[in-house]
Amino acid sequence: MKEKEDVLSHIKDLWHMAEERGYATTSAFLSEEERAKFLQSIRGERGASYFLLPENGERQLFVFYPSFMTEEECRSSLSGENAPFSILEIRGKQKKFAEKLSHRDVLGAVMNLGISREQVGDILFQEDVSYLFLLRKMKDYVAENLSTIRHTAVQCKEVVEMEGMERREVEERIFVPSERLDAIVSAVFHLSRGNAQEYFQKELVYRDGITVKGSSSLKGGEKISVRGLGKFRYIGVEKNTKKGRIVAVILRYI
Repeated sequence: MKEKEDVLSHIKDLWHMAEERGYATTSAFLSEEERAKFLQSIRGERGASYFLLPENGERQLFVFYPSFMTEEECRSSLSGENAPFSILEIRGKQKKFAEKLSHRDVLGAVMNLGISREQVGDILFQEDVSYLFLLRKMKDYVAENLSTIRHTAVQCKEVVEMEGMERREVEERIFVPSERLDAIVSAVFHLSRGNAQEYFQKELVYRDGITVKGSSSLKGGEKISVRGLGKFRYIGVEKNTKKGRIVAVILRYI
């Protein structure tokens, strides 16, 4: 609990610093829950503007910039070598001997180098290649020292973008009795209503980064995360059936 409070306090310090000292500041990588709690804590307060990087990332960092600066000017100042994060492409040195690596494998190997979790962003995969997002200041250290993951000898190089890689959202339709969140989670993940309730009781369900009760109603546009199952964005009601049920639209993240 104390650690989470310290993280929140540090982000607020960066937010105030950007406006008071007149230059852009950037946070470390944050979870959706951490980002939501920070935004909740400054609701109604005046201060620096912000945007999030990388676009559409699961773990993102805040970029705060003062009121006299435009977002475009700030983004331009943080390009190239001044970018706050880097992407390392990780490949096995000998493809035929390379193991299939998991998120846990790559993250564990990186953290064994003494890297803290907030310095690491998303880890994405395409076939036998891993893409590691991390704070730019850690790029050279990780590239020089990450030589083995599990039993696979690897090589790292910085890339500007992930070749042929993109996050996908799949539009789906579900049939539900109402827009209650427990009913929607049950339908999206093919759970019984009782099994869905267990996730809420264990506080494993988040709406826009904040834990939420199953009795909550959705209006449309909310991002729902169920730890261990996945994430989706609730779009809203498409139509009502003759039997009184709802046809709702979601975007499932895959």
